[in-house]
Amino acid sequence: MSRSKDAIAQALSEGTLKMAEIARGLGFSARSFERRLSEHGMSYHALTEETRRDLAEGLLREERHSLAEIAFLTGFSEQSAFTRAFKRWMGTTPASYRKDRLLP
Repeated sequence: MSRSKDAIAQALSEGTLKMAEIARGLGFSARSFERRLSEHGMSYHALTEETRRDLAEGLLREERHSLAEIAFLTGFSEQSAFTRAFKRWMGTTPASYRKDRLLP
């Protein structure tokens, strides 16, 4: 699962998030990749969301990226879409999350 998440994280920032391309990069057909994910109780959509959330959390812990950059790096075309998704995942905005994590 780790290799899959790494491939998805890389694809997010490159804008090439098609399942078939991810599967091919991992050496699987799209159907085989889908089957493997299913065996682990996971769908491609769920794995992508989990990867985006994990990546966003990690990037927000650092101050070197702006929220707009983090939105782009996690595969969102708009910062507002990233903010809505992050709030859905974590129950708080990315700015509040970052502020809470960076306090001493």
